[in-house]
Amino acid sequence: MTAGTSFPFAEALRNLNSRDTALDVHRVDAALRDIPGILASMLVAFDANGIRTVEDLAACATDDLMGWTEHNGGRITRHPGILDEMVLSRQQCDAIILNARVRAGWIEAA
Repeated sequence: MTAGTSFPFAEALRNLNSRDTALDVHRVDAALRDIPGILASMLVAFDANGIRTVEDLAACATDDLMGWTEHNGGRITRHPGILDEMVLSRQQCDAIILNARVRAGWIEAA
């Protein structure tokens, strides 16, 4: 994904008829659903953006989920995140990523 590329989250939610239809249970790893803080709507956004395993989520940065603002001279550019359309704090995104990293075995729980 490149800067300025929009995430297809809204489109995925518009097409949501049922949880299993939107998620295509064969593409989203069941372990991803068990991470604390993950909601069904987040799974739709993750699936739409190629995040289908715990390792995929563990490799994300907070800015990947929340988005970021770039200041270049007098221009300000807002780059949306995967979960940009949801109301989440930076701390909630951090916790989701850290929980994924623990589940993936990358780090130990504190």
